[in-house]
Amino acid sequence: MNYADAGVNAPVSPKPLGVFERFIGVFTSPAATMRDIAAHPTWLPPMIIAVLVALVFSIFSQDLILERQRTEVRKRNPEMTEQQLAVMEKMTKISTPIMAVVMTPIVYLLIGGVLLFTGNVLLGGEAKFKTLFATASWSGVISVLSTLINAPVMKARGVLESATSLAFLLPPEDNQTPLYFLLSQIDLFTLWWVVVLGFGFAAAYKLTTQKSMTVLFIWWAALAAVGFGVKMMFR
Repeated sequence: MNYADAGVNAPVSPKPLGVFERFIGVFTSPAATMRDIAAHPTWLPPMIIAVLVALVFSIFSQDLILERQRTEVRKRNPEMTEQQLAVMEKMTKISTPIMAVVMTPIVYLLIGGVLLFTGNVLLGGEAKFKTLFATASWSGVISVLSTLINAPVMKARGVLESATSLAFLLPPEDNQTPLYFLLSQIDLFTLWWVVVLGFGFAAAYKLTTQKSMTVLFIWWAALAAVGFGVKMMFR
């Protein structure tokens, strides 16, 4: 055997996509892009973008956050004085940006952990946490776009509610009703994000697209049901 020829003729691994190509690919060719991310996992670029957007949104929408907080506190504790409300709002102004920066990576770490548990334990597959964390982080590009589109609409409407969910069809004052919460779970960007994440899960575990999407949408439905139950308990 000619080892020199074998080396020349050996298949060459495709070059990983660049950061910009991945950002574009998540939107234009998510299946192929997620396969590339699963093969060459990175997470820092999308995480930086997600944290920055979350931080800017927390500052941009601060008046809406404070208004919602004031309304809910007044509803639960009508005796609260204006001075107490002022102290609470001052703390919120400080804590909200900090929480945006801290919680964003934590959320994606949790998503990666849930995917790892689902694939390795429930489905008996084998993948590394880094791979699942990377696919979760890159799928978050969809959520970033959602924030960029929804933020100005929220500001214009004066309500802290997504403009891309079916709840947009109901008046804002119905935001505490069961129907409003159920419709809010059917959001264009949320469904898009689940699909992109499903491509990533399929790539990480070499699953069929159908099986991966089924698993991810079961998780989405389960979390929506839990959220609905919690919402109804603390209305």
